Amino acid sequence: MSRRPHKSINKYNSSIKKEIAPNSFLKRGEQLFRDGDVDGAIENFENELQQNPLNWEAWNYKGYCLLNKPDLENAKLCFEKALSIDKLQATTLCFLGAYYLRIQDFLTASEYYLNAQKLECDELSFSHLAFYFYEIEEYTQSLEYVEKTLSLNQENESALNTKGLILIAQEDYVSAIKIFSYIVKRNSTNSVFIGNLGYAHLLNNDKEEAKKELEQSISIDSNNSFALNNLGILYFKDEDYVNAWSSFHKATEIKPNIKKFWENTAECLLKLLISKETTFGSYHDVGCFLSKSELSIIDIIIGLNDLEPQLESADKEAVLLSLLKGDNFFNQTINDTKISLENYQKIYLSSLEIVSLLNTSNSIEELDFAHYTTLETTNALIFKNSPFRLHSVTTANDPKEGLPLLSFLGFSGMYYPNIYQAFIGSFTFNPDSLNQFRLYGKDNNMEGTGVSLLLSYEYFEENAALNKDLFNNNIQSIKTSKEPLFRCIYIDPLSKRVISLGHKEPCVFYRENMEYPSADIDIDVNNYLDYINDLKVQVQSALDELSSDIGTLFVEIGDNQMLRNELLKIIPLLLLHLRYLIKHSDFKEEQECRIIKVEPLINNSKILVSDDDNRMYINYLPVKVDNSLYVERVYWGPKTINFELFKDRVKCQGDNICCYKNEHPFS
Repeated sequence: MSRRPHKSINKYNSSIKKEIAPNSFLKRGEQLFRDGDVDGAIENFENELQQNPLNWEAWNYKGYCLLNKPDLENAKLCFEKALSIDKLQATTLCFLGAYYLRIQDFLTASEYYLNAQKLECDELSFSHLAFYFYEIEEYTQSLEYVEKTLSLNQENESALNTKGLILIAQEDYVSAIKIFSYIVKRNSTNSVFIGNLGYAHLLNNDKEEAKKELEQSISIDSNNSFALNNLGILYFKDEDYVNAWSSFHKATEIKPNIKKFWENTAECLLKLLISKETTFGSYHDVGCFLSKSELSIIDIIIGLNDLEPQLESADKEAVLLSLLKGDNFFNQTINDTKISLENYQKIYLSSLEIVSLLNTSNSIEELDFAHYTTLETTNALIFKNSPFRLHSVTTANDPKEGLPLLSFLGFSGMYYPNIYQAFIGSFTFNPDSLNQFRLYGKDNNMEGTGVSLLLSYEYFEENAALNKDLFNNNIQSIKTSKEPLFRCIYIDPLSKRVISLGHKEPCVFYRENMEYPSADIDIDVNNYLDYINDLKVQVQSALDELSSDIGTLFVEIGDNQMLRNELLKIIPLLLLHLRYLIKHSDFKEEQECRIIKVEPLINNSKILVSDDDNRMYINYLPVKVDNSLYVERVYWGPKTINFELFKDRVKCQGDNICCYKNEHPFS
């Protein structure tokens, strides 16, 4: 778990269009809004509407004033009235987008903003679009709209504010401070802009300046929840957990829908409890707060395990059991079961503890991951910017995907979920492997005709945010987010032994570091292999404990066939995330790691079907997003054609990708 200031301090633009129709009520209303007199502005817009009830601008800007009060439902009615008068006004569509952002309906908000983009835009709609694209982290497009706004009015405070927030996202805090300072000089009573200035100072570690600006922001508007949150982070950094708690708690009361606030509140309470300060809540409350955050349960398990000093097992259990009350996947799976909830909780949490051990971001040695695929797919990814696909396990190369763990646990037969299905993206730690070229990416089933794409760790989520939208059905996102990678476990179901974990082969270390002395690399390799072996011991122990718990449960229910049938149905579902990270030891040379997303199958618009109807898949990120190119190198299979043409196309496109074709011992 980490504490980061919430990026979106100014969620909504704070200026109305400067040049509107030459009408005194409209002009006066616009000026009063800019001066902070929202009620006075509304009165003027209502006066205009008494004279001209079909004035779309008056409806539009009355709605925008109400949105800022906030009176959300009446604001929406005003926008809809404006839209009924004139459907081709981009500003109205942007205002409706802002309304849907407020109520956390991100998909509908996205539709309104993208429709506005197609119309003729003015200064205000440009500034809204700039902020929208900032919100979905498409910073290049956001900056384009910032510049379009500033080309019409170089003093537009909303566009300048968005530019400052983009600079923060790019970690250019000094430049962001300059922009926010400039805006605050022009508008010294705007709590949002002052709060953003404090935010930038906080990230730049200027604690005194940050505290001054954040407190000033709160003194102007005591309901500025983002300023309160960031003041809490400042106190937290200084280990003043009592004042940090006060700030975080106030922020959640004002904006209970901001998930980052709940994460910060939970972490602060955890610190207070560890220091034996129990007046603010309990470990049960920590779990409740975390269930409202954006963290996945795997993130939380890792965070709790990494705490110093470590939690008592009972305290950790209290957090996790409380967290499960908000776990959508778990609660739907065990709904109406006859066996005690405690048994299922233990099995489920034990499986996720094992998954938490497999997160690849735990090792600093693993910074690149290879994906083997066809030349056709490679061309689509690199030259057509197609999204990477996560395919359903039902069409995986291994017909027994998901079954080795069940065999290990003593189950027999075929177990397929009827509500959920796993979608995976397969990668390996070894980027130029003849074994992989023989198995994958084959053209017309001919071995060695594929391509290996080496992808940076930045293509994946750094945190172990496994299926957080499945665990918590309140999480929505406008954009496709990054997913974490987990190494596979290779087991022998007969002997019930962990044979290997997916890892980087020593030869890859040596090839990556040929300029360094071999003795130095030997030390790195041995340390890394020791780490993998230690991890394997932990995984074996955890699997043995899981097997023992399940075996004991079957013994306890005896010959009760109804309860046995329930276990045979429920346990494979609860183990769904772990099952598809466990493979038969016969595949250990693949050294695989995976993205895994478990998705509900019914009415799920994210699930797509290929043109030939032979595959179901979910789109992941393209390998080039904005200005980020995640493909570092491309390795050509020994029989793959058109290597020189491919290199020329890469160079022609201007991409910095190194292309290699090694001479493998393959005929």
